Amino acid sequence: MFIRLAVRNVKRQIGSYLIYFITVTMTVAMMFAINNIIYSKELLEYARSIAEMRMGLTVLSVFIGLIIAFVLGYATSFMLKLRKREFGTYLTMGMNRKNILCIFLLETLIMSGVALVIGMFLGLFIYQGMMAVMTKLMDMEFHFASYSPEGFVLTVILVAGVFILASVTSAVYLNRVSIYELIYSEKKMEKQVKHPALWLVAAVVSFLIIIGSFVAFYKGLNARSSDSGEEISSGLIMGSLFTFAVSILTFHISLARSAVGMLLKNVMFCNRGTNTFTLRQLSGKLSSNSVILGILAFLIAFSVVGANVAFTQKAITEEIVEMYAPFDVSYSYAADETPQISVEEAKGIIEKYSHIEKMVDYSLYTNHESIIYGYTKYSGEGYEGLTDSFIKESDFNRIMELGGYETVDLEDNFYIIENSGYLLEYDFSGAELRSNGKTYSYGGKLEDVPSIAYMYILVLVPDEFVEGMEQEVFGGVMKLKDNDYDAAGLEAELTYTYDAGEYLYERCDYTIKEHYRMEQNSSTAIFAVGALYIATVFVFMAMAILALKTLAGMADDKRKYNILYKLGADEKEQRKTLFRQIFSFFILPFALPVMLSLPVGFMCKEIISMIYEPEKGEIYMIAASIGLVVFAIYMLYFLATYLVAKKSIIEKA
Repeated sequence: MFIRLAVRNVKRQIGSYLIYFITVTMTVAMMFAINNIIYSKELLEYARSIAEMRMGLTVLSVFIGLIIAFVLGYATSFMLKLRKREFGTYLTMGMNRKNILCIFLLETLIMSGVALVIGMFLGLFIYQGMMAVMTKLMDMEFHFASYSPEGFVLTVILVAGVFILASVTSAVYLNRVSIYELIYSEKKMEKQVKHPALWLVAAVVSFLIIIGSFVAFYKGLNARSSDSGEEISSGLIMGSLFTFAVSILTFHISLARSAVGMLLKNVMFCNRGTNTFTLRQLSGKLSSNSVILGILAFLIAFSVVGANVAFTQKAITEEIVEMYAPFDVSYSYAADETPQISVEEAKGIIEKYSHIEKMVDYSLYTNHESIIYGYTKYSGEGYEGLTDSFIKESDFNRIMELGGYETVDLEDNFYIIENSGYLLEYDFSGAELRSNGKTYSYGGKLEDVPSIAYMYILVLVPDEFVEGMEQEVFGGVMKLKDNDYDAAGLEAELTYTYDAGEYLYERCDYTIKEHYRMEQNSSTAIFAVGALYIATVFVFMAMAILALKTLAGMADDKRKYNILYKLGADEKEQRKTLFRQIFSFFILPFALPVMLSLPVGFMCKEIISMIYEPEKGEIYMIAASIGLVVFAIYMLYFLATYLVAKKSIIEKA
């Protein structure tokens, strides 16, 4: 009997269940897509040397699954409240709470089962789309990706977890609620906001603080040029982010508590059509839900910010690769150290993968003095081991020629190679160096040159400067004929187990550019797709809560719209009024967070500009795309909510 009653209720309540159904369907689709990415043979084959890839995505999927389960459990309680009068009637007719819970769980099981099937079907396409994004970020050629049974099983397990939590939530609610609350709770009066003018002032102040946090963040990015730039920059950036987060919350809470109250004082506005009725409808809803609206706005805002930051990360990956691994293969080791895999052995291994077109070796020298370090904070007590390191002009120019960079002519000066960012704030203009009875003056910093060795400071000097000095480091760089080779396999062959005394670890003395690129691209892809997944799911959750909050008072709205109908408002006027009411409730926590895409895109461009000058169009295109995706989710839930409410509330002639 309960099964037939549950099926009948699902058919009858399909409109009320629409929001819940959309939310479960879309989250199942997203979970199915990300779980298939976790077990994708194509990605794991590409990144087989990066074990963190699968682990990171698995942890992310389980974490988001828990959040989804919690929010959908919360949504289930709203579904119960939407039908509280019906369930109260069941109790008065003699049903016990276990019977009602059984009926409701059968209904949600039916809906969840259908949503699981449809969600997985949609997930088939979303998975291919996410794989296309992943392969693009990882510089792989996209092919139709295979699906995995493991991804299917993990999705079913997570959906089962959602259903179990929803069941627990439903049981707790039905066990505690009284029959009187079920039948008459909709008649409770909503409290009106006191002192709306003060709340409006708070909203304006919060908005100005949001603008100020962007200005502070921008100043923080540019503070590195001062003497204490690092400390100032960190303080401004962290402070502005915290202030931004708090201000987003307070702005929306204050606006929800002030906007309607101030508009009700505008006589001309209130006298137009059904504006007064609409404002009265919104007044109690906005004030009683102000905190949840603030939280939802915060959630949407940081989903937008996170997605923007994640996707612009790709824009700097290539520059990072060129900065820290500018040559196809490079190596360096201390002069008193014998590498376990010699250079000759390494050349033989490399030749199995790609032909070595050209090779340049070099040496770094030291005089065991710290004259250049004396101009920085890396000198004195605690830095006794740091001594100046030198590379001669001829070695440097041979390396530059191999990499296609410009050579230099020192003319008896010395230059400091700047490729780490550590030395921008220091002034070396008064520095002088002496060697073999000759004095050399400071010529400046070389900033746009590739990284040669892992040194805080590397000084470029004329060849005669290092005559008689001790060799500190031996190194070399190679140019390969073909970069389309198995970089992970080459890395594996050049890696050995190093005995550090207390422990063993895997070590490779050779930096392979293509493998480093693979690592960077894989990390970027995980970060970007993970952020996209989190942002999309969070926005779905936020919109679902917003929709359910709107529909929770549907019975009371029906009674009030019935009064409006009796006062002469026809069907068209009622539809317009309902549209404005729901639109206003939806737009309040949504508009500002989505508009943040552009300033956030600008900030991302500024961050990237600290490394290189990006293409403006690319950054703003990413920001606009993210805004459009969030807007599409918004429209889906807004239209679904409006259609459900219109069918249940509007009085027809």
